[in-house]
Order: sequence, then structure tokens, then C-alpha cells
Amino acid sequence: MSKKFMFVVSAVLALSLLLSACGETATSEPTVTPTSTPQPTTAPATAEAQTPAAESTEVEPASCQVYPLTVPVRPPDDTDYVKGVNPDEATVTIIEYADFQCPACSAMAPIEREFLTAHPEVRLVYRHFPLSFHEHAGVTAAAAEAAGAQGKFWEMHDLLYERASEWNALTAEETRAKMTDYAAELGLDVTRFDAEVDGGVYTEKIDRHLAEASQLGLPGTPSYIFDGLVYPADQMGISYQGLEAFLPIAANLLALQPRQYTDLPPLVLDTTKSYEITVKTSQGEVVFELDTTGAPTQVNSFLFLAQEGWYEGNEFFFVMDNFAAVTGDPSNTGSGSPGYYCIGENVGTFGEAGLVGLVPNGQFFFTLGAEASQLDGAYPVIGRVTKGLEVLDKLRRSDSTDTTVPIDRVETVQVSVK
Repeated sequence: MSKKFMFVVSAVLALSLLLSACGETATSEPTVTPTSTPQPTTAPATAEAQTPAAESTEVEPASCQVYPLTVPVRPPDDTDYVKGVNPDEATVTIIEYADFQCPACSAMAPIEREFLTAHPEVRLVYRHFPLSFHEHAGVTAAAAEAAGAQGKFWEMHDLLYERASEWNALTAEETRAKMTDYAAELGLDVTRFDAEVDGGVYTEKIDRHLAEASQLGLPGTPSYIFDGLVYPADQMGISYQGLEAFLPIAANLLALQPRQYTDLPPLVLDTTKSYEITVKTSQGEVVFELDTTGAPTQVNSFLFLAQEGWYEGNEFFFVMDNFAAVTGDPSNTGSGSPGYYCIGENVGTFGEAGLVGLVPNGQFFFTLGAEASQLDGAYPVIGRVTKGLEVLDKLRRSDSTDTTVPIDRVETVQVSVK
């Protein structure tokens, strides 16, 4: 299972709105340089969920997995190069794994400087991710390290990116000679610089960074990690506006972390009984009968979270006419989860108003019309609204320009057993 599940709703619903609202970026938006298909750092703790037996509907095998919010990235230490307006007092740390021969990294370098200037609370840590298909990635990383040993890492960093067109198409020998030219231009001790680059003094450090990036399953360069949260470049793009948008999302997600579960949900669903769910919203009550047959493992998770009060206070973070109203994320970002996800069961069709769908990360949604058919085959239908369709019509739409109207919330989710 891909780490895209952190954004499983956002990718389909919320982020489409977010990105369209950003408009044109002031700078070009580079394309991420892909690596081979990433593997997780460590396989998520996996267990077969206790799946209640369905009475009439056959379901595919289901499973749940623990899904930690953050990745186990190595904290910054005195071997790292760090910058920011005031890096010693910064409250947010972004670790970048990058490659000097990567065009996207080169395009992002001036954007990062602008971003750090605008956000003095942020510091940036640079680490090497030399891609195997970039012939000059190794020697340029070594050049930056050798310059850093003489107090000019960031000067060489900037020069390598600014002059990428000078050395990128050269032969290996010509590129190596160009590094010496740059060292001289920066006023370095060239004899020492050459000896360290040619002697492989920094090979172990560069290889260690590469191994870290591979173990973390990073998707390409540049990869950014905000206080342990991997920036979703494939969904938010690589741009100033992407970094700007993700900064508050990361803060809200990290605030959610203490509430997340480290174990899979216990069995709370009894398929011999019927359940009526009352969702009390800021606009009134919506009631639906719970379907326990099509996706019992995921429904069990929904019931557990409802009984735990997980949904209380959650915003309807995405509401679009004739499409869907989505909630179920206490971080109110559209990207939060309870610390696990459940998959592998029957999915449904959503091309009408009043259906209730469930997402593997515990979020749920009400369909508002025919355009919800875009979600067909992606999620299970877990119920049909029996009361309160008019309440859904009152929910504040996400594309509303009236900022005086507050975003609607779920106040409580009540479970009645019949």
C-alpha cells in the first residue's frame, strides 16, 4: 500500500480545490525527477483485521495496517548543513534530499531562498540524493561537501544550481575540472579542495544520505520532509505555493499525532444487529442506516472511531454541489488518519444523492448528486440517508466566497443499536 493513503481523500477531492485556488505560480513549477518505485523504510505493521462474517454479501479479503504519520528520518546533527533566517531559533525543520544535477532541484533553489525569507520560523537541512542516472551527481555532491569543509557549502550549493547549464552536458573529466574552477572562484584552498574531492573524503557521507533516502522510500528529487512528514509532491506539485500550502497542513497533522492509534481497532461490530447513525452537524441532524455487509472491516473501524469520539468537532473540509460533502478528519486538512487504514472490501456506486461512503483512512462522505459517480469503484457504500437530506443542502460549499459563513462541523456521531 502506497503512502498516498495519507492523502487518499485529498487527492480525489480536497486538493483539487486547493490547487485550483492557488492560481498561476510566479515561478515555473518544475517536474519531480522520479526514481524507481519507492519502498517503505520499514514495512508498516500489518495484521489481518478481525472481519465480521457478512450475512448475505460476499466480500473480498480485508486487512488493516498501522500507518504512522511520520517517517523515521534522522534528526539534524552537526554533520548537516542548515540555513534559514535564524536557523537556531526555527520551530519548523524541512529536510531536503536533493541532487545537484536534478533540473527540478535547480529550479527550486531560488524558490527555497524566497520561502525561507518569508518564513523565519523555518530552517532547511540539505542532504544528498544522487540519482544513479545522473552522471555528475556524485562529483557535484563531493564538491559541495569539500566547499563546506572550508565554510562555503551554501555558496557552492547556489553556484552549482545557478551554473547547471555550464557543466550538466560536459564529460566527466570536464565537469570535474569545472568544480575546481568554481572552488577558485569562491576563494577556496584549491589544493585542499582537489585532494578531498579526488580522494573520496566525502563518499561515505554521500552514500549514507543516499541510503537514508532509499530506506525512507522517497519518490524522487527534490524530496522534502516537514518535521517527519513527507511532502506529497505527486499531489501538490513542486512550487513555492505547494510549500506554502503544506506548511499549515503539516502543523495541523502533527497536532493530530497524539490522538492517533498505534494498534488496529478492536472488533465492535455485531453483524446480527442493525445500526442507525445520527450525525449531528452545525446545520442539523443527518440520519442513515448502516450497511454492515459490504465492507464489515471498514464499517467496524467506523463504529470504533464513532464510539471513541474521533469525529466530534470535525469540519466538512470539502463540500461541492452535486458531488460530495467530506468529513472525518480531526486535523481538518483532509489528510489526517487515525493512524491506520483498512482496505480490501466491496466498493460501490455513488451516482445519486444521499449515499454514505467510507474511505480507508476513516474519513466518510455524503453524496450530493450525480457527479459523485466519479467515486464509483473506489470506496464502499456504508449507508443511505433516511433523514436530513435538506441539512446537507445547507452545508457551506468549499467554493463559497462568503468568508463570513463559517465552515460547518460534525458535532457528534451517535450510534443506535437495534
